[in-house]
This record gives sequence, structure tokens and C-alpha cells, in this order.
Amino acid sequence: MSRILKKSVFQIVSSTIFTVFLAIFIPSVFLMLVASNLKAEDLPVTKVNKKMDLFNGQNLDGWYKWIQNQGKNNDPAGVFTVRDGMIRVSGETWGCITTEKSYSNYRIVVEYKWGEKTWGGREKKARDSGLLIHTFGEDGDFGGIWAKSVEANICEGATGDFWIVGDGDDGISATCKATRRKNNKLVYDPENGESVTLTSNSQGGIQNRYGSVDYRDEKDFRGPDDVEKADEWNTLTVDACGNKMTVYVNGVLVNEITDLKQDAGKIQLQSEGAEIFFRKISLEPLTK
Repeated sequence: MSRILKKSVFQIVSSTIFTVFLAIFIPSVFLMLVASNLKAEDLPVTKVNKKMDLFNGQNLDGWYKWIQNQGKNNDPAGVFTVRDGMIRVSGETWGCITTEKSYSNYRIVVEYKWGEKTWGGREKKARDSGLLIHTFGEDGDFGGIWAKSVEANICEGATGDFWIVGDGDDGISATCKATRRKNNKLVYDPENGESVTLTSNSQGGIQNRYGSVDYRDEKDFRGPDDVEKADEWNTLTVDACGNKMTVYVNGVLVNEITDLKQDAGKIQLQSEGAEIFFRKISLEPLTK
């Protein structure tokens, strides 16, 4: 074979290999870049077909961390750790853990227990955390900490309260049957309440139906009718199905909202100034 022919064959083979390489490599890189920047609402929604554990008891597989002023998966203080089959949230720095996937039409069951430590401006205030449902937008969109969402509160004296995690122009809204108490708080009242629509965190929350009219944001506060138990494991259950969300604390229905604009999204658990432990986080399918 002549040198010219050899050179031509070499050029053809080299060109073919390079073309194949580009055809495989460039789309792969593009997809990785796109995936790394996907918002929750852009992700395909994972259908919950059977009961599944979101926490495996060993590590945070399936979750990522977001820490205020630190960003994604940068947790130098160890705010979120796993030990003895539990997720420990120190509460020292505000942030959250977030599911990698988005979900819709499910029941989420969370078993939790308060720790002793409280921090900073909430050192003497009620221990506080929260379960954020149907999160969307960018991580840290709200206050640089959490994604926009609907919160089922986990807080001493206020577990089961509803809050909008957003600032009024995000397309989030929820409606609840509620009455206004003498302390000016709205409380869930399915029998006698009027429909109240919330669109912003600044409007305040919807107090659960067993929350005390004399609620005080103080450490160890408990109202006379609180369903949550002090110093014990508690179970928070949220049915998130279609445009409706219902909250149970230790099996007791405490709050409900309807006409949700968001019906799917990621799930977040908050670090908000108090130590808290989670030993179970599971999903079960629900149908509209």
C-alpha cells in the first residue's frame, strides 16, 4: 500500500473515531450539565407505586444537603449526620436536606424526637423544624435557605401548623377552613371556619386545630390539648394527594388545606435552631 493510501486510510479512520467520540461525548456532557441545573419542577415526577423508605438507616443516599451561606453538600459543622440508625439534625446552622427526586400523590410518614440543644436566636425559643412538601424553584430561593414550598410545621406547641414558604409572587397558594382567634391567629376549623387563602409566609400560618390560643414561642412549651408528646418519639403523617394536603400528628387529624397550586416536588427537612432526630421517613402511594 502506498504512503498516500495509508495516509488517506488513517485520516478516514481517525475522522470516524473522532466523529463517534463527539456524538457520544457532547450529548452526555450536555445532559449532565442540564441535570445539574434542573429545578424541582423540571424533574420527572417519581410515581409512588408501593411503600418505600426515603431513609435507609445508614446514610443520606437519595438526599443532598443545603446549608445557609455554604450551599449544596457543604456541611463543615456536621449539621446533618447519621448515627445509630437515625438522622441527627444539630440545628446549629439553618438549612435542610432535600430528596434528589420529586414525588406526587403520596403519604409521607416521619418519626422524630427532639434533642436537647438549641442555638443562637432560638436558644430559648420553642424547638423548631419542619417538613417542606412540593418544593420547587432553586435551592435557597426563600431566605437563602429553603426552596419555595408548603410547610407542615414541626415545632413545640405548633406541630401540624401550615405555612407558605414563599413571598407572595411565586404562584404558591393554599386554602384552609379557618377562624381567627382572639390572639389574631388563624386556626383550622373544619366545622365553622371560612375559606382563607394563603399566598405568602408574611401572612402567618394556619394553626393546627389543637394548638393553644395562648401559644408562646418558648422552649418546652406545650398547650393543654397538644397532640405531640414531650420527650418521646412522635409521628407526623402528611397525605399529599392532588391539590389537597392533610396532616396527622400521632394518628390524629390536626390540619388540612386544599386548592394547592403545587401538586408535586421534592421533599425537605429543616434545620432551624434546634436538635432533632429522625428515625423513619417513608412514602406510601395515594390515589386522587
